[in-house]
Amino acid sequence: MIRASDTLRMQIEAEIGRGSLKPGDTIDERSLSQRFDVSRTPAREAIMQLAASGLVRMSPRHGAVIAEISAEEAINMMETLVSLEAEATMLAARRLLTDEISEL
Repeated sequence: MIRASDTLRMQIEAEIGRGSLKPGDTIDERSLSQRFDVSRTPAREAIMQLAASGLVRMSPRHGAVIAEISAEEAINMMETLVSLEAEATMLAARRLLTDEISEL
């Protein structure tokens, strides 16, 4: 079962990806909880998860601020993602059954 904080984190990540939330924008647990109709606890957890991943920076007296990602960081993230997807594809291919292979 997916936790509310994980769902909220994914929604915020999507907004960052679309450009709805831009570097320098602030987010806070109260506005997130109202906007997404969740309690403040999942909103706080989502912000902490985003901070741990580097998408959000915690700033004294400003709260959580959408981080600016450098070109080098973006390239590193994409390289990591490509490696993980290749590994997942290889593992999935090893587990295919003969019937599934013929369907493909």
